[in-house]
Amino acid sequence: MAISFDPESETRAKQVLFRCMEELQATKAALYLIGPEGAFELITQYGFGKRDALAAEIKASQPLWDFIRRHRTVPAFVNNAHEAPDLAPILESAGTARLLTIPITLADHLVGLVDVRDKARKAPFGPSDIEGAKRIGQAVVQLLVDLGMFGAQAPPREASAPVAAVPAVLEAAGNLPHRATIEELVGWLRVAARLPAVSALVLTVTDGRMARALVLRGVALDERQRAALAAHQAQCCDQAGLTLPPPANWGWQEEDSGGGAGTSEEIRTGVLATAPVGVVVSVLSPAGAGSGEPIITATRRQFELLRQLRACRRAMRNLARTLLEPGESTYPHLRQHSQAVSELAQRFAAALGLSEEEEELVTIAAFLHDVGMRELDYQRLYRLERPTDLDRRQYQRHCTIGARIVEGSEYPGDLAAAIRHHHERWDGGGYPNRIAGRNIPLASRIIHLAEVYDVLTSPSSYRRAVSRTAALETIHGEAGKQFDPELVPLLADLIRP
Repeated sequence: MAISFDPESETRAKQVLFRCMEELQATKAALYLIGPEGAFELITQYGFGKRDALAAEIKASQPLWDFIRRHRTVPAFVNNAHEAPDLAPILESAGTARLLTIPITLADHLVGLVDVRDKARKAPFGPSDIEGAKRIGQAVVQLLVDLGMFGAQAPPREASAPVAAVPAVLEAAGNLPHRATIEELVGWLRVAARLPAVSALVLTVTDGRMARALVLRGVALDERQRAALAAHQAQCCDQAGLTLPPPANWGWQEEDSGGGAGTSEEIRTGVLATAPVGVVVSVLSPAGAGSGEPIITATRRQFELLRQLRACRRAMRNLARTLLEPGESTYPHLRQHSQAVSELAQRFAAALGLSEEEEELVTIAAFLHDVGMRELDYQRLYRLERPTDLDRRQYQRHCTIGARIVEGSEYPGDLAAAIRHHHERWDGGGYPNRIAGRNIPLASRIIHLAEVYDVLTSPSSYRRAVSRTAALETIHGEAGKQFDPELVPLLADLIRP
């Protein structure tokens, strides 16, 4: 195993775990963090004995991995092996019957989990344990921050998402929220670097321990120019209260900008951010070109605009969660289902190469696809195994009710239509409007497929869960009938561990 804690850090981790005993009355708990090979590695535990088959690592091929990935944003529990047949061997091998998982996420990336087993007096886990579990998860996150591991253990990208080549400068951003913003900023700088009065643009990102510089230039920089650039950035960073690491901890990556001026005689530098990572931009230009300050100013504005855009998107997702569970009423199963459908739908959107705006629409619509259920008798309707015709008609109203709830939001794109039509069938036999084929909004077709997969495989579903293989067979049998035949083949790749 590649992850190791010193004795003091392991003691602190165990102290956090003991909160599972104090707040959840759990008799056993284990902390796992993701390692460089992509497996969750055991860090520390309490309560598990020598006879308990506690896994030293959890690999992507194992059922617990799939369970935690499905519930990667909120704690989830199982109180009976029949609720999750795939987990039965894991529970039995450790002599346990009840399981609660606490996902550990940093900047929306899953980096670990707490595996909690069995409450005292054989009590079941329940919704009342969720808030306590969240607090424990937050304590683990704080521990990782304190230990300097905030961006150190990067989780593997979802296999479903196309992995584009990214510059090494993003290594210094780790898993921090700035990472996506910096990645977009690189695109902006690649355009600006082709301006005729620019010899080179240099983006440097540092987490205090290392610095990575991306140089976009027309002519390669020599050692003298690099040294002058580093010295100039260090001076500007010092004035801004940002300390750069020593030269030995710098990494340089150069790209041909495809244009720009050929001589580098003047340097202008701007510090865009100092925390949680330092972000610095320098412009190299011919003497007297006068291009440095305007480009620094424009880049600073672009960076702030990108950060605000990310903040707005996070706020919209948080508002969507509030819309799903307003007031004091909470629906844990509805929330877990909505989150799982949203995550799978987002992977569909990424795999299809949709624009960022379209991907966000699909993500939000998928999270809110069942928001209309909150206006119905949700607690009763959700668990009905033999609904009457009246029950079925009432349930089917949730599509149009949900669409009406979001109609006045003025969300970019047709959010209401995506929700209204997420139960339409490709062959026209769905509801509420019995539209067919490509007349069904693409977002609705994606949500419908993602929802059915979650209903078939989720332990918290109203029906007995089946394996991924069985779910895929069922769905493939409905391609061109219930589901868009072009989306179905993508599903197997998107759910692959």
